[in-house]
This record gives sequence, structure tokens and C-alpha cells, in this order.
Amino acid sequence: MSMVNLSLAQLHELTCSVLRANNTSEANAQAVARALVAAEADGQKGHGASRIPSYAAQSRSGKVDGFAAPSCTEIGPGAVRIDARCGFAYPALELAIEALRQRAPESVVALASIGNSHHSGVAAHHVAPLAKAGLIGLSFGNGPQGIAPWGGNKGLFGTNPVAFAAPRAQAPPLVIDMSLSKVARGKVNVAAQRGEFIPEG
Repeated sequence: MSMVNLSLAQLHELTCSVLRANNTSEANAQAVARALVAAEADGQKGHGASRIPSYAAQSRSGKVDGFAAPSCTEIGPGAVRIDARCGFAYPALELAIEALRQRAPESVVALASIGNSHHSGVAAHHVAPLAKAGLIGLSFGNGPQGIAPWGGNKGLFGTNPVAFAAPRAQAPPLVIDMSLSKVARGKVNVAAQRGEFIPEG
């Protein structure tokens, strides 16, 4: 496998170009590119450029609707439901983050649920903007079967990522992001793409 070095700006444009060529709107391609480039910049390669081929294939095949526009429905004071409409998660997440930023200062606690969504990437990136706005952010996600129970060899549980972010005085926000599995599946996927072995156990 040959290596190619790209700047983050070049990676952003490459991601957009690939997605646009595979049944994705410009707005959605931009949102996905922002997320994948941010993952690469943070060293989270399992959620970065390694996802471009699968995202493009899923949009091309119709597994994800690359032209879907998420909608936001108010379901109570400080609570919204975001329907991703079987599209990419990132446009829906951006909509949710903005809704929470607007509602939390007034309602003290605000909640956004997202349904009918595709893969959501680095959970830290969904809560960090809230902490930068002076809020505490919590994110909980679910996932398909992929993690075997102790002693097993067949996936039964999802990795179900959890993230937390809080502002700090005179310091960057505290951000914690973890998978509930021993290792994030994205890291295993990257090793498989590179033909690398993963540690025993």
C-alpha cells in the first residue's frame, strides 16, 4: 500500500469530491468532510479518511441517502427530535448541536435525540462544541452487534460509545470519549485495511 500525504484542506476537498461523485449532495458532503477531517486531525484514523470508501459505497448503493436533509421537531421545553431521514449522521448532528446551544441556556437542561441515522464518528466532536459554549455535553450512541462477550467468538453487543465534555476556567474543555468495548472497532478496521496484526486479546 502506497502512502499519500495530503493537507487537511486537500483531504476535505477530496472527501467532498468522492462523495459528490457517489450520490451525495454538496451540503451533506461538506458536513461529512468536516467530520472525517476533524477525526484525522485528532489522530482518530478509524473515523477519518479510512471511512471514505465505505461511506461512498453506501451512498452509491442507497444504504444511506446522500441527499437526505435532517429535520428538527420540538417535543417539549428544551427537547428536540432530529430525524436524519436515513442520511449521514453529521448533518443531523450539526443540527442537534445548534438546537442544544440555543435551548440549554433557557431550559437549563436540553436534550436532542437522533433517529434514522448513519454512522456517527467521533463522539467527542459532538460534545466539545457545547463545552466551548459554556455548557456540559453528554452523548450516548448505539451500534450494531460487533463485540463478542467474554469467552465468545461471535459479535453480540454494540460498542455503544459515550462522550462527555465540560468547560474549565482558563483551560480547554475537558473532553472524554470512549467505546464500551475493549477496543474501538474503527481501530480494528484500520488495521485490517492496512493488513496489520492487532495485539493478542
